[in-house]
Amino acid sequence: MSILPVIKDAKLTQPVMKKLLLIGFLLIKIMTPIQLHAQHLYKPSSSKILQSIQKLNVLGNVLYFGAHPDDENPTLIAYMANEKLYNTAYFSLTRGDGGQNMIGSEMKENLGILRTQELLQARKIDGGQQFFSRAVDFGFSKSAEEVFTIWDKEKLLADAVWVIRKFKPDLIISRFPPDERAGHGQHIASAILIEEAFEAAADPAKFPEQLQYVQVWKAKRLVWNAGMWWNQRRDEVDEKEAEDYIKLDVGSFNPLLGKSYGEIAAESRSLHRSQGFGTVGFRGTLTEYFKHVKGDKAGHDLMEGVSTNWTRVKDAQRITKLILEAEDSFKLTNPSLVVPQLLTIKKEIEKLPDSYWKQTKLQDLDKVIQDALGLFIQITATDNSYTPGQKMQFRIEAINRSAIPVTIKKINFPFGKRDFILNVELTNNQDFTHLDDIEIPENADYSQPYWLQKEGTSGLFDISKQQERGVPENQPVAELTFNLDIAGSTLCYKIPVIYQKTDPILGEVYEPVAITPPVYVSINEKVYLFDKQVDKKVSVVIKAGKDNISGEVKLKIPDGWRASPAAVLFNLKIKGAEQCADFLLFPPKEGSEGEITAEAIFENKTFDKGLGLLSYNHIPTQLYFPRAKAKVVKVNISKTNGLIGYIKGAGDLVPASLQQIGYNVVILEDGDISDEKLQKYDAVVIGVKAYNIVERLKVINQVLLHYVENGGNLIVQYNSDQGLLMQDFGPYPFKVSSKRVTVEGAEVRFLKPDCQALNYPNKITQKDFDGWVQERSLYQPESWSEKYETVISCNDPGSEKLDSGILIAKYGKGNYVYTTMSWFRQLPAGVPGAYRIFSNLISLGR
Repeated sequence: MSILPVIKDAKLTQPVMKKLLLIGFLLIKIMTPIQLHAQHLYKPSSSKILQSIQKLNVLGNVLYFGAHPDDENPTLIAYMANEKLYNTAYFSLTRGDGGQNMIGSEMKENLGILRTQELLQARKIDGGQQFFSRAVDFGFSKSAEEVFTIWDKEKLLADAVWVIRKFKPDLIISRFPPDERAGHGQHIASAILIEEAFEAAADPAKFPEQLQYVQVWKAKRLVWNAGMWWNQRRDEVDEKEAEDYIKLDVGSFNPLLGKSYGEIAAESRSLHRSQGFGTVGFRGTLTEYFKHVKGDKAGHDLMEGVSTNWTRVKDAQRITKLILEAEDSFKLTNPSLVVPQLLTIKKEIEKLPDSYWKQTKLQDLDKVIQDALGLFIQITATDNSYTPGQKMQFRIEAINRSAIPVTIKKINFPFGKRDFILNVELTNNQDFTHLDDIEIPENADYSQPYWLQKEGTSGLFDISKQQERGVPENQPVAELTFNLDIAGSTLCYKIPVIYQKTDPILGEVYEPVAITPPVYVSINEKVYLFDKQVDKKVSVVIKAGKDNISGEVKLKIPDGWRASPAAVLFNLKIKGAEQCADFLLFPPKEGSEGEITAEAIFENKTFDKGLGLLSYNHIPTQLYFPRAKAKVVKVNISKTNGLIGYIKGAGDLVPASLQQIGYNVVILEDGDISDEKLQKYDAVVIGVKAYNIVERLKVINQVLLHYVENGGNLIVQYNSDQGLLMQDFGPYPFKVSSKRVTVEGAEVRFLKPDCQALNYPNKITQKDFDGWVQERSLYQPESWSEKYETVISCNDPGSEKLDSGILIAKYGKGNYVYTTMSWFRQLPAGVPGAYRIFSNLISLGR
């Protein structure tokens, strides 16, 4: 029985991302199995196979370096990977944990999981590879100095050096300049780091602990990809400083792929759906500009002075001719005819001394041979999750769709199981199947994303294993190695065990196989806010990860709090079954904050992790195990109104937060918004970025303003200045900007100390701005009508004062509030002062 939801709209023909280039090459074997890690099976066309053969003659690596998912230049990556045929990779310092979410409610580390997968899917489109560092995206910052107070610069420098030494780029391209033009402190920090890493990677005195796995590496040059959105227009760059820039037209058309690189880039860019980055394809000339930063300065070619063919490998010149002959004889209607020539090339490469390029090209060549044969090998488990100690049953399917003789000699199993000797010939287009199983070790690790397995800091994930650093995602739970004889040559293919299901609408759907705890526990709410001396019910859900689970569950609570009962027994007979255990939680008399956790005791072991699922139609389903915890807060909050109408924005958790303190929140649909129906609401709240994404607001905005005019209270949360659906949505004009206050502890000044928003029903003090998380406000208006009253002022250290975090205007009989304070972060985080201030805004005019 599956515990994971269906992957909707699964694209089953996307190219496989090759991650073996991460492997160190000090101890290189002649024969290395190919690893296929994609959840969507790779089924290349004949034209793609031809392109892969052409790439065998190209020996060059390019590394693009930035700070976040979506910072990359997908047009350039697509061009370098598919036109120039270089191994091209994007190094993103962070996984985008600190951003916003336009498609769901995931935030922080869960958003990081989502954006990691968006990047991986984007790379499958544009042909690149993907690397990460240990950096946590903690949100917007204005300077590198601020960034490096949170990021450990030396550790991130080590991560950049590690990837450079492993990937061995000839050319490194920085996305950003190391100054204010980059527009974001983390952008600036990325440029600073890559400049230092460029030199440090070649210095054996720098991070010598890495040298047991890799060798030092000196890239030919580092350039800056100039003329981007933060800078001047691209077509003006070389008019002013032509001699300082290399120009490159990346807008060409690839006939083998049937697309221009602008079209490929649009497909890649549009996979950043959580950021709302859908875009249309570009056709025609597109010039990119590059400015020299370090290394040998190039004249007109970014790879000038780099041998990007087999001349860079000793005694390999004959290989070039053999590959060209294979390319010339390739037949689109029967790719397998080229396999004998490919096997000859393989033998020639195997004769070479061990080197990075020998190993890399053998891996590429083995994959081309498999594709040309139409050789399909798949291992599908009977379930998508298992617990340590269980047997994983699976079905092997193999089929050779060519006349070339292929024999499975043996299969190497994981987890210490004895090899399976077969000697089975795969006859042309005859399906071979075999049923088998393996026992998962009792000490097997759970399938938690590796960077979340330990508690990190606000700036870095805790990744202790050197060889895990830089890797984009977990390795498959189990892989089998197939040892094949192909026309007299031995090849090995490492194939992951996956889960396959048939969806009545989507058809063939694939999911990753996971190792999970035998029992999950989760607390229904993330925050429990107590504004009175009364108890609240805390519901804990226990879910079976396998059959026949029984034990007890209890709450761990902070000092001064009390829970009843002390424990609840559970008994679950089948995998996936759930039981709810209810506890009453009693707060202390005085104000208090703390954390509660749920623990399940099973077979004398304690389990405190829940089951988290990310299921979107543009990424493989992701599974993770969040700790079963919740924040508890006892705070003095007064409120007057009870019934709130809410129009949801992007990734909105504010409604549930307001319910925590007793508000009756109704999510408003189109049919609920009319003059008559809105009259019953004490306040109407509009969620974050609603005027960026909710098309209906263009129609109903006047109805909402009429509600205010008739005595209603409308609270509008922040919107981005980019992509507004309408400019004038307030009763009086204001202009949204990109100005923000990024320091969560920045000083707050009261501009109107006597105004109702700061006094009723809660007396607001400076203490109410303590304990805020990530930021104060974002996208504050830069100008506004004098009819708006400003309430507070704040600013980052050394920055201009910003007074428009809360704007209030009387309009008719009611009140209109536009507020850019980060309520969407503070309320779900259980910040007491944020609740008190927001309650005052809801109570305006009452």
